[in-house]
Amino acid sequence: MDAEIAKAISSIYEEDEDVVGVVVVDSSGLCLATDGGIPEEAAGVIASIAAHSEPLLPAHPTQSADISPVVQIEAESLTITIRKTPVITLGIFKNKNKNVSDK
Repeated sequence: MDAEIAKAISSIYEEDEDVVGVVVVDSSGLCLATDGGIPEEAAGVIASIAAHSEPLLPAHPTQSADISPVVQIEAESLTITIRKTPVITLGIFKNKNKNVSDK
């Protein structure tokens, strides 16, 4: 499983050059992996945010059980995207693109 997680983390970095860190948490809130200098303590916060965001989605009879919200936290120079799946919760830390030159 460690090789699968490492491969998945690697593919996240390959897909987006702005990614600076990744946290992978299991369904019990246990940190499975961190990368990019993200502390393991962040795993509990990531899992908690994902769990607390689920009641925000209205329940629909046609909605499958594996649909969960995607939470995005924005700071001045960083965004954190959090997504819970039935198996893991993923936190992706990205530098924000600077489209406007600094003055």
